Amino acid sequence: MIPRRLRSIRTRLLVALMSMTLLTLSMATILSAAMDLKLFRDHLLRDLRVLAAVVGDNCTSALVFNSPETAERYLATLAREYQIREAVLENAAGQTFVDWRPEPETTRGAEPWTASARGRLPGSTLSEVEIVQPLLFDGRLIGRLVLHVRLDELLRQFWLYVLFGGLLALLTLGVTFVVAVRLQGRIARPILRLTARTREISRQREIAPSAAALDSTDELATLVHDFEAMLQRIEEREEALRQHVEALDGANAKLRALAMDLARLEATEKRRLAGELHDSPMQKLALAQLQIASGAQRDGADEESRQQLDAGLDLMREAIEELRTLQFELSPPILHQKGLAAALDWLATSTQARWGIRLCGTIDPNVPEPGWEASAILFQCARELVYNLIKHSGATQGAIRARVDSGELVILIEDNGRGVGRDVLPAPAGDRTGYGLYSVRERLELLGGTLELTDRHPGTLAAMRLPLSALSGMTGAATETDRAGYPA
Repeated sequence: MIPRRLRSIRTRLLVALMSMTLLTLSMATILSAAMDLKLFRDHLLRDLRVLAAVVGDNCTSALVFNSPETAERYLATLAREYQIREAVLENAAGQTFVDWRPEPETTRGAEPWTASARGRLPGSTLSEVEIVQPLLFDGRLIGRLVLHVRLDELLRQFWLYVLFGGLLALLTLGVTFVVAVRLQGRIARPILRLTARTREISRQREIAPSAAALDSTDELATLVHDFEAMLQRIEEREEALRQHVEALDGANAKLRALAMDLARLEATEKRRLAGELHDSPMQKLALAQLQIASGAQRDGADEESRQQLDAGLDLMREAIEELRTLQFELSPPILHQKGLAAALDWLATSTQARWGIRLCGTIDPNVPEPGWEASAILFQCARELVYNLIKHSGATQGAIRARVDSGELVILIEDNGRGVGRDVLPAPAGDRTGYGLYSVRERLELLGGTLELTDRHPGTLAAMRLPLSALSGMTGAATETDRAGYPA
């Protein structure tokens, strides 16, 4: 016994085939019948108009000589046309001159023409028509002939078409049913076999054996092979999705690690600033306070009190200068006002003045000006590398260079110190040797750049590279909000 699900597919195919056949046949029959009926009606009306014109010409003399008897004899010739139910001859004033109706026996049992029946005729319908023939004499309208016609023959023809169409539809449906039963089996069988194969593939999760079991000439083989290719593409996309998810997880892990390292760097920088504030500016301010307080007790009356006041003021000026230097190191106003190139040149000058290390700055004038965010990150990275030079390299001289090379913005920081360790040079992925270098690498990677370290024997060359294409969407100057709070 055929399962219900299989019967439903075949039934739907059978109904679809028969419905399409019946719809096509119905449309063709209706259009053909409509064209034939229209041609038949036009031909019949043309003959009746010719007859009205002939009879009207004969009745013209009766109107001219006012002879109703003559007109009635002419109208009686219309008795042979059983479609004509009434003929009315009117004068020029529209008054009835002669009203003729056929005898009841000549109407073949048709309904007598009455005034009420005349009122039901709108003038032109499918089976009832009013034909008007104007009558002229010497170019002057003297009356008209009105024929009321019932097109019974047209109705008979219409019902013949209905009967013929019904018989043809029944015959066609029978033939279509026989043909559709044969066709639907051929159409449904491959689909049912494919359904069975997909269930088997789903259970076994093996596509190749099922595909190999099919005849290579069968259309089902093509369907199964295409299905196998689709599954293969789905697996490839799932694998690519897994790789993207893993890459995203790795990026998130790197961001979390970077955030932790930045927090450590921030804490380290705070401790360094606190130590520098305590060791130099704070000590000098405290000593200046004692000097000024001691001098103020003497009211500045003698030379010793004046010397104490002058010493206190000198200490305050030195403390203020050191505080200003610390402010510039944290966020130099020149970076916000004049851009990255000027800030790098200032970094070289201030480092030489403060630490005594000869550090020259060579900035190519063709270096593009990145946006504010990129400039801030690049300056922080350069400052971190300069701090490493000062603290760890033992160098006596160095240089900061910036240029454009092969479509990249390159910032070089070099020194003549002891160099870097071999474990730092390769800079493998995930290398966390030193928070400073790791932070510089991660921040450059966020911009699309890289950090390269080279041991030069003696000295170290640190190269920050950033593609110019990565700067295209970041080019621009700092806004007024970015500049706020920094003196010119």
